[in-house]
Amino acid sequence: MKRDDWLNGRRGQALAVAIAVLGLLVIWFGIIDPARSWFSDRQARLAQRQELLVHMRELAAGLPALRAASADKHDSGEEAAAVMLPGDSDTVAAADLQQRVEKMAADAGASLTAVETLAPAPEATRWHKVALRINLTAPWPVLIDLIRSVEQSPTRILIDDVRFHSPIAVANPAALPIQASMVLYGFRPADTRPRT
Repeated sequence: MKRDDWLNGRRGQALAVAIAVLGLLVIWFGIIDPARSWFSDRQARLAQRQELLVHMRELAAGLPALRAASADKHDSGEEAAAVMLPGDSDTVAAADLQQRVEKMAADAGASLTAVETLAPAPEATRWHKVALRINLTAPWPVLIDLIRSVEQSPTRILIDDVRFHSPIAVANPAALPIQASMVLYGFRPADTRPRT
């Protein structure tokens, strides 16, 4: 058998078919499929942007009514009263904030292990920042419920400096208690009356 015999006959035809199939596969996976994927991705992105445009136009159409409602609330003072902490002093506002947070923690199924009132921020012209650092130990779902209830509170309470610590690593950490520490703060209106 000569060296070139495998290029002739059935073996040669099989080799030619294999090379042709391999060439078609290279063309398909190297050129056609990436181009098709690119076009379908662009089409999906375009459809998403068109949906976003429709949504934004609907929001823009409702903006005048929202502005009018906001102006009515702002003129009557309801808006500030709803989002601010009550109290004539930082101490009273901090006590109210602590009471609200303890109720939210109890509703979520946790109890606070420590509550610290943080030093007030430097005097502001319109608002006073009232802050608490809380510590608690609870399972992950309970911590998430607490954070969710703080976010959904009608009084604006903000979360900062969140720290989690778990003493051990296991396969199912959701059921184990996690030590958490976070700073919660809200604002109260500054006393704008002239001092006598």
